Amino acid sequence: MITVGTSGFQYRDWASVFYPGSLDPKLRLRYYSRRFGCCELGATVYRIPEAIMIQELVEETGGDFQFVFRAPFRLAEEHPDNPELARRFAAALWPVKAAGRLAGALLQFPPGFGFMRDNFDRLCRVRDLIEGIALIAEFGCPDWLSPRAAKHMAAERIALACVDGGERLAEKTFFCATAEPAYVRFQGRNSSRWVKGDGSARHDYLYSRVELAAAVAAIRRLEQQCERVLVFFGNHWRGQAVVNARMLLEELSGALNGERETGNGKRK
Repeated sequence: MITVGTSGFQYRDWASVFYPGSLDPKLRLRYYSRRFGCCELGATVYRIPEAIMIQELVEETGGDFQFVFRAPFRLAEEHPDNPELARRFAAALWPVKAAGRLAGALLQFPPGFGFMRDNFDRLCRVRDLIEGIALIAEFGCPDWLSPRAAKHMAAERIALACVDGGERLAEKTFFCATAEPAYVRFQGRNSSRWVKGDGSARHDYLYSRVELAAAVAAIRRLEQQCERVLVFFGNHWRGQAVVNARMLLEELSGALNGERETGNGKRK
C-alpha cells in the first residue's frame, strides 16, 4: 500500500489553493484527511504535545489515516534526560497508536552524525527508548545512504528516510526499504536556497510531472518490500505540496493501470 500526503497541513497560504475560503480552520484536518491518507507533523520536534491535541487528531480523521510525528531533536544527541523525554513523547502519542494510526516517529540526525559504531549504538538506543513506535531515521551524513549502512539498519528494524532534494540535491536519491514503514519525502529542489538556509523560501518548489514520474518505479519497488510506503511532500510553500501530492497519486494510478493493461495484452 502506498499512501501519499504532506508534511504539515495547517498553512495559511493553503486557504486559497487547497482549502475553501469559507472553511473553518478548525476543520482543515478533517478536510485534508478526506483527500490524502497520511500526514507528517513537526511541532513535536520542540515540545511534547498535550494529550487533548493528540486525541483531536484521532477524532478528526477516519479510516486508516496515518500519522508520522517528528521526534524531539534532543533524542538525536546524548543527554541524561533522554529516557524521560522519550517516555513522555511515546506516552503523548498513545491515543494515535491505540487507534492504529501511528505509522512511526521520524528522528533527524545532523551532518556530523557519521556512520560509525558509537553512533549506530546510539541510534539503536533511541529505537529502544521509544519502544512500540517504529523509528524512521533521517541522516544529514551521506555515509548512511549506502547498502552497507542499510543492511545494518534492516537488521535492527530501523526505517531509513529516503529524501529527494533539500540539501542533497546534487546526489541521486537513495531509495531503500530497511524496515516498516518505507518512508519517502520530496523536499523540493531549490538547492541554492537550501545551502544558504533561506528560511521558508527553500520550500518554494513545484515538482514537474516528469520529475515525479521518474520516481514512480523506485516507489513501486519499495512497495514490493514493505506492506506500507508513506510518501510526503515538504515543499509546502503556496500549497505546492498539495499540488504535487495529487500529481503523484495520478502518476501512481496511471502506472498501475498501465501494468494491468499490459498484463491483459491490451497495451504494451
